[in-house]
Formats: sequence, C-alpha cells, structure tokens
Amino acid sequence: MTSPSPTTSIDHPHGPLVFLHETWVLYRRAVLKLFRRPVILYFSLIQPMVWLLLFGQNFERIAQSPGMSDSFGGLSFLAFFAPAVMLQTILFGAGQSGLGLINDLDSGFLEKLLTTPINRMTILLGRVLGDMTRMMVQAVIILIAAFVGGIRFGADGIQMTITYYYGLPGILAALGIALLFGLVLAGFNVAVALTTRNTESTFLISNFLTLPLMFTSSALLPVELLPDWLQVISSINPVTYAINALRVLLYGPAIAPSGQHVVDTVLIAVGMLSVLAAITLTVGTTRFRYVVR
Repeated sequence: MTSPSPTTSIDHPHGPLVFLHETWVLYRRAVLKLFRRPVILYFSLIQPMVWLLLFGQNFERIAQSPGMSDSFGGLSFLAFFAPAVMLQTILFGAGQSGLGLINDLDSGFLEKLLTTPINRMTILLGRVLGDMTRMMVQAVIILIAAFVGGIRFGADGIQMTITYYYGLPGILAALGIALLFGLVLAGFNVAVALTTRNTESTFLISNFLTLPLMFTSSALLPVELLPDWLQVISSINPVTYAINALRVLLYGPAIAPSGQHVVDTVLIAVGMLSVLAAITLTVGTTRFRYVVR
C-alpha cells in the first residue's frame, strides 16, 4: 500500500516588480479602452469647450471695464476662465472612476479578476491611473484651445491675449495641481460608487456636487468681487485654492490673490489638496477592500 504523494503548491510570484506589472496591464486596458471609444473623450469635452467659448466672449467686457482690470490681473476673461474650465473638466471626468468600477462589477469583469491571484489593489490603481491619464489629456486640450482662442487678428497684425508666464515649467506644474485635484475627486467617486453600487445614484451624487463647487469658488470672478456671504463659502472651497494656484502658475504674480506670493498660493493649494486626496483615497481604498474581500 502506497501513500499518496504530497501535492506541490505553486506560489504566485509577488514583489514590487510583479505589482508594477499587474498595475501596468490594467492601466493599459483602461487607456486602450479610452482610445478604442474616443467618443467618450470627445463628448466629455463638448460642455467645457462651450463654456470656454461662451463665457470667454460674453464676460470679456467685464474683465476689461474700467476699474476691473486690476482684479482680473490684466487678463482677458478667456484667460481668467480657462483654468476653471480645466478643473470643471476634471470634476466631470473624475466621476468616470466610480462609474467605471460599477461597470466592471455589473459586467462580471471584476469578479473574473478576483478569481486570479492578482494583487487586489492593482485593480483600483490601474483604473484610477487610467482615468488620470484621460483627465490630463483633456486638460492639455483645454489649454491649447484657450491659447488658440486668445489669438486676435487686427490692423497691427497678430496679437496674443493669452501667454503662459512661466512657459513649459509653469504649464507642467499647473497640470500637476490639476492631477492632484483629480485624485481628490477620483477617491471620492470611488467611495461613492462602491457604497451605492448603482450607476444612477453615483452619477446624481457626483453631479450634485460639481456645479455648486464651481459656482461657489473663484471660477467666474475674483473672490473680492463676490458677495460677502459667497466670499465666506469661497474661502473654504478647495476649488478656489486649486484655481488660484493654476492661475498664478500659468499667468504669473499679477493674478495672485491679494497679499499672497506665487509660492504661497501654490503651497497652500498643494497642502490642502494633498490632505483631501489622502482622506478620499483612504476612504475609497477602504471601501474597495471591503468589496473585494
């Protein structure tokens, strides 16, 4: 009588390189999915582009009226409003982080992934990084559109109403602020999506917060031109600090909030957004761990 031979267990490889590879595979899936269905990218840019063109033209006289030029830092309204449109695009786009996870749940893709020995956190990380890439593409398109929209042809030749004060370094730093802002919203939307597990509810909650956050900030007007009660709300609205940082990085110290240096404006925004990102990503990660446990 012979005893059965012991079974040999095969351990799934693990370590930093495996983690990075798994994240890369899922990130690539998210990016390829975007380029295979570019209609999502195009349609998500329609509303921001309409806002940029309509508000940029209709409010131009306000920025150029007597006594107002200093409040707008000598900028055209198109230039003043462009950073706000960047963040508006990210506000709407971040909702896809949550909706994409719900779609993966409903389609059974997430369930299939959970049957493999893949690190669970790479699923969330690949999704969020893919969404961040889409948001950065959209932000760059907005910057290019604003620059082109600022070209004026007159008797004196071509005039540029929008110039980026710090050049490429300032643009890259501004995109970094926008990316940090996107992480805040991505973490929030992931938490909401995995709590409701419902597309309609997640969409409604996300959009319920989007417009109030924009209109209670310095998106449309400098804070000092807002009503007193709205100035109070604006002072605690993280969108205000993100937009202020984008403006000084793109257009220089002339547009900095009263009494603030460019570095102070940027550091305040980075500090606030970093804290909020840590909170929302922690909550989102906790909810994800609960779902996939």
